Amino acid sequence: WFQKARARMRVYTAADIVLWKCKRATVGVIFGATIAWWLFEKSELSFLTICCDVLLILIVVQLIWVKISGLLNKQPRQLPELVLSEEMVNNAAASFRVKVNNMLMIAHDITLGKDFRLFFQVVSVLWLLSVIGNFYSSVTLAYIGTIALVTVPVLYHRHQEHVDRYAGMVHRNISRHYKIVDENVISRLPRSFIRDKDD
Repeated sequence: WFQKARARMRVYTAADIVLWKCKRATVGVIFGATIAWWLFEKSELSFLTICCDVLLILIVVQLIWVKISGLLNKQPRQLPELVLSEEMVNNAAASFRVKVNNMLMIAHDITLGKDFRLFFQVVSVLWLLSVIGNFYSSVTLAYIGTIALVTVPVLYHRHQEHVDRYAGMVHRNISRHYKIVDENVISRLPRSFIRDKDD
C-alpha cells in the first residue's frame, strides 16, 4: 500500500513550491507556517515543548490505531523504515565541513580587516538585525521569512522588468553613497593603517 501511494505521489522541488507551480503544496507551506507561528506565539511555549507534545500525540494515536486494528482483525498500516546509509552521512558531513571552513576563512578575513568593504557590510547587517530583533521575536522573524520566501520570488517572476529597473536605480544610489562614505573614511585613516592594510 505504501509503495503504491508513493508511486502516485509527485516529487516537488523547492522551486515548484516557491514559484507556485504546485499551488496545493505552497498553500500547505503557508498554512503550516501560520499554524506553527500561532502555536509558538500565542501559547508562549518553547520549541522543544511543542515538538515533544506533537510527537507524543502522534505516537499515542499510532499506538491506539495499531491496537484497534488488532481488535478488529485488520492488518495495521505498515510504517516505512527510515535508515541513513553511511555514504549519505559521510557525504553530508564532507559538504558541511567545506561550508564551515569557507565561513571560517571569511570570518578570519573580516576580523583581520583584510576586506574593509565586507567588514563594513557585515557590521551594518549585524547592527540592522540587532535593531529588528528588539521589535520582533525570532519566531515572528522566521514566520515573516517563510512567507517572504513563498511570495517574493513569484512576485519578482511576474514583475521582473519593473523590479529590475527600480532595483538598478536603488543600487546606483546606494553605491554612490557608499563610495562617498568609503572615500571619507579611508582618507581620515592614519597612513600607517593604510600601509598595513595594503601589505
